[in-house]
Amino acid sequence: MDLLLLLIERPMNIEEIKGTLNVTTSAMMTQIKVLIDQGLIVYDNDLYNLSHFGEVIVRKIIPLVNTLKVYSDNIEYWESHKFNSIPTGLQDRVEELGDCELIEPDLNRMYELPLKLENNLAKAEYIREVSSYFSPAYPSKYLELARKGVNISLIVSAPVFERLRNEYGSVLKEFLGMENVDIYVHADTIGLASCIVTNSFLSFSLFFKNGIYHNHAMMSFDESSFNWGKDLFEHFRSNSSYIEQM
Repeated sequence: MDLLLLLIERPMNIEEIKGTLNVTTSAMMTQIKVLIDQGLIVYDNDLYNLSHFGEVIVRKIIPLVNTLKVYSDNIEYWESHKFNSIPTGLQDRVEELGDCELIEPDLNRMYELPLKLENNLAKAEYIREVSSYFSPAYPSKYLELARKGVNISLIVSAPVFERLRNEYGSVLKEFLGMENVDIYVHADTIGLASCIVTNSFLSFSLFFKNGIYHNHAMMSFDESSFNWGKDLFEHFRSNSSYIEQM
């Protein structure tokens, strides 16, 4: 498997293969012979390369390998949280999340945004968020960013919007008067706690399987995750109502 994934990059000679995979010549040649016999790699002019069918197979393997990596890097998280709250089509593309890091706030700021998330939000050129839970830390932070000209689009559940309207009416009114802020209310249950995508990172939070929420963020800085996050946003926007005024 490692050899096939290696050769998708470019043809290599035996010394390059050995050095990259850190294996002995005898061990590598045994594997190479098997793959040549199976028609998956070819030998030409002192270089080993994937056959045409070998390339097809490896292109099919890569998403599986990347999916397994996303899962294995954070097994405890995926096993304890509601993965099925993510839309099915995006579950099938979970490999696009890339390298994810679990971010949690320090004990002295348990009810605030995780610091790494807050610092990266401050550098965002645009923010798109889907959210079904309410954090008192968000209204003031987003208002501060909106006043600086950051483009912000929010999709919230009906209960979250009601709380914004009832408890943060002046903030909501200012949001709705800004050309760089769009607010939508989703008609049905959102399921996941939140998903934020910007020009430089993706962040998402899922509920525990028992429905409980804890303050955290899974963050990815891989570019492939940005399109994943944008598509999730569009999935929920297609069934949301645009709010024009109070």
